[in-house]
Amino acid sequence: MQSFVRSAAKDALQKIVFPGRFVWRLPASSRALALTFDDGPHPEWTPATLDMLGRAGVRATFFLIGREAEKHPEIVRRIVAEGHAVGGHSFDHTVITGQSPAELVDDLARCRDTIADACGTVTRLFRPPKGEVSFGSIRTVCRAGFTLVHWSKTYSDYRQDGATALMERIERLGAQDRDILLFHDNNRHTVEALEQALPGWTGAGHRFEVLREA
Repeated sequence: MQSFVRSAAKDALQKIVFPGRFVWRLPASSRALALTFDDGPHPEWTPATLDMLGRAGVRATFFLIGREAEKHPEIVRRIVAEGHAVGGHSFDHTVITGQSPAELVDDLARCRDTIADACGTVTRLFRPPKGEVSFGSIRTVCRAGFTLVHWSKTYSDYRQDGATALMERIERLGAQDRDILLFHDNNRHTVEALEQALPGWTGAGHRFEVLREA
């Protein structure tokens, strides 16, 4: 029941309250999946993730922490050069529900500008750290001109409990058209598990698309 209520609430936010500015699933007409990664760029595992995606012929959306993009601009440039999309994930992974509206707007801009400095792409896609939001914080993000991206499916790879355990969750939970899938590109287990999962998904006829701004 809790899951149903959460889904219904997010549907209302996407379709009625903040149309075009709050996204948790792809549009009703879509027959694709969106693969997303949070918490990068990581100096070792983001390049490994990009290698793995290249072998699979899949493009994804990377939600980048500003301070990490500042440290590793060459990786941000590689992400964009290889056809993936980028979005912000705050400058330093601060949960947005604890920020004032002014602090949140400043953080959104700082992260956006840092990513732009790294790769030349100005993005207004934003994924809130830990997925934690309130109605007020969503409204602030949207009023600032950003599109807040949540997700419809997570496999809890943040646990970093091994590729086998992660693959078991991927197989159990599956993926359906319109899903926005949450992973993290600072985790070797994610690379190992997706190396197995992506051929199965594409072999089953799933295609992947990057996220776009409203």
